Amino acid sequence: MLDHNRKIVIKDFGEPATAATLEIGTITEPSKGQILVRTSFAPVNPADINILEGRYGNLPVLPATIGTEGSGRIIATGSDVPDLDEGDHVFYLSRSDCWQDYVTCTRDQIIKLPDELPTDSSCMLKINPATAWLLLNQEDSTNPKAWIVQNAANSGVGRAVIAIAREMNLQTINLVRRGELIQPLLEAGGNIVVMDNDEGKKTALDAIGEDPVALALNAVGGESALRIMSMLSKGGTHITYGAMGKRPLKVPNSLIILKNLQLRGLWLTQWLEGAEYREIEAVYSNLCNLMLAGTLQQPVDAIFPPEDISNAIARSSENKRSGKVLLDFRTEFNK
Repeated sequence: MLDHNRKIVIKDFGEPATAATLEIGTITEPSKGQILVRTSFAPVNPADINILEGRYGNLPVLPATIGTEGSGRIIATGSDVPDLDEGDHVFYLSRSDCWQDYVTCTRDQIIKLPDELPTDSSCMLKINPATAWLLLNQEDSTNPKAWIVQNAANSGVGRAVIAIAREMNLQTINLVRRGELIQPLLEAGGNIVVMDNDEGKKTALDAIGEDPVALALNAVGGESALRIMSMLSKGGTHITYGAMGKRPLKVPNSLIILKNLQLRGLWLTQWLEGAEYREIEAVYSNLCNLMLAGTLQQPVDAIFPPEDISNAIARSSENKRSGKVLLDFRTEFNK
């Protein structure tokens, strides 16, 4: 029996910083077919905030331990567990209870990672990089002469889109809401970075001339979503994968009819539930290689111990951050 399993629990949906509470429990050794992982780091994602608020697509039955992403090391395995050993580096693939010291998994619920990949990077591998990969690996993005436009370009997904697009020799137009973000994103490899307004749209379109815009990636909704949709060329595709602006997408009939645009949605959870494990492994293997090569980087804004979950959530909810907020489960239990 292992003591001091810190876990972040939600008992009632509400204000995120107060809805999440720290509890201490125990966990038993893994049985046949099970793997016990000691969490190293876990990020605070927008999905976690939405779960705390009670506004996510899949809500847990309360009370529940939460946390949509994390990574760590295997500390024990039961019998009948193939190709895994104590000390192996893994991340949680299909778990929504990652905010705890110890997670008991099955083989199909984790992905084995290169040992040299830092755990503070691997804990952010599941959601943002994979979402960016799936957004870019559409038939619409295979034309190297066609541009990709995205809003929320400074987000975790947005930065991953820039990095992966460069690796695929694709060009990006990146819309941001704050002027101080323009130069950092240009330095990160964004081809064009402009403000998310009509002037920025005009600047971008003037810069690309007659080149087509084949793909628009929307994480905001509202006017911003409509702005990047209007930049698409005939037959272009608009994919919505987030709703940061919390405003609905109202599409004029003329855009659909005259441009023959295709509107789609992408939710990583659905892809993970429907894809074969080998396909999933292949995607994450590619992403690991990009991270190890330094091509794909995910900045960290701040790190908090689990005991400081309220401040971690509060910081994660602030707009002006320089990266992800992480929970550090390597810290000693603080009674």
